[in-house]
Amino acid sequence: MATVHFATNRSYTTGPDGTVTFGTRFHHDGPEFIRFGSAEVVRKSDGSYACQGYRVEPESAQTNLLGSTAVFDQLRKAMREGCTDTLCLIHGYACDFKTALERAGELQDKYAFDGKPLNMFVFSWPSDGTTEFRAYGRDRIDASMSGVAMARAFLKLRRYLVALSEQTGQPPDGFCNQRIHLVAHSMGNYALRHALRSVRKELEGAPLPRLLDTVFLMAADEDEDAFEHDAKLGLLTEICRQVLVYYSENDRALTISDVTKGNPDRLGTNGPRVLTGLPRKVKLIDCSEVDWTRLTHGRHQYYRLRDEVVTDVRAVLAGVRAEDMAWRKRAPNERAWRIMPGGAGPATRDEPRLRRDQLELA
Repeated sequence: MATVHFATNRSYTTGPDGTVTFGTRFHHDGPEFIRFGSAEVVRKSDGSYACQGYRVEPESAQTNLLGSTAVFDQLRKAMREGCTDTLCLIHGYACDFKTALERAGELQDKYAFDGKPLNMFVFSWPSDGTTEFRAYGRDRIDASMSGVAMARAFLKLRRYLVALSEQTGQPPDGFCNQRIHLVAHSMGNYALRHALRSVRKELEGAPLPRLLDTVFLMAADEDEDAFEHDAKLGLLTEICRQVLVYYSENDRALTISDVTKGNPDRLGTNGPRVLTGLPRKVKLIDCSEVDWTRLTHGRHQYYRLRDEVVTDVRAVLAGVRAEDMAWRKRAPNERAWRIMPGGAGPATRDEPRLRRDQLELA
């Protein structure tokens, strides 16, 4: 059993026994309002993950009691005592609240490195949790509108660290040299775009604070020119040490997104549109040879289900140099590294056509 911390701007109801249930719409006070808490996630005997309940941190305007402070205190203690990093997740399309927590628990287990468990934090925006035809458009709107809430969570962390620095008289390293990383999957990358825009607006154009170490953009349902515009992901390198873009030219889910929704080519399909001017902080990882998991996954779930990709992420987190990763091969024309198959090789490419509602995209 592992603890997953969360923030969410989803609506919620409280039952007679005090149990809180989060839904698929925004917080009743507006999309910018967020609640913080934690959940217990277990790995079952069949290898799947299950959320066994969660706690929402109490808040009070009268006593200035903040749920964010409670969660950050818990993470700080875990990072200090365990000398472990924290990984943040922004989930993608068709992902309900329970699934978001379970995905976080899965990554917490699979991405652990150096024999130490990761601490896990997930921001869950109000995806419908369904692949019904109209759900994609609704989710895309909800992801964009959630940018303000994500920005609030990011800036709450900044204020928390600044307050610690003022209390201790030390530089603002409240986590004792442990690092915070971010994984954005699929439409979570589009939500991240709007979070960056909201942070910039809140800071009135000032440089964004660098709070993160490594940002992993996985199968990004985001425009391929995203790094060319500050209104998209052009500001991302300001908040972190490095950005890794994992993509696959075979990604069926993103191809359907292009064709049926009128989107331009996706960042998660071929990587950035142009390489000229691409920041050095941005590294490209081609997963086209290791994207197959199951037909209904649409070659979109390799970030958590392909051992080669999981191994690659763990090595990045452990600080292994790209040149020392034997499973990688240089792809000079892409300015990228290509992950090569080990064990389970790439599947045939003449697969049946799948509709979006036949894909398991969460």
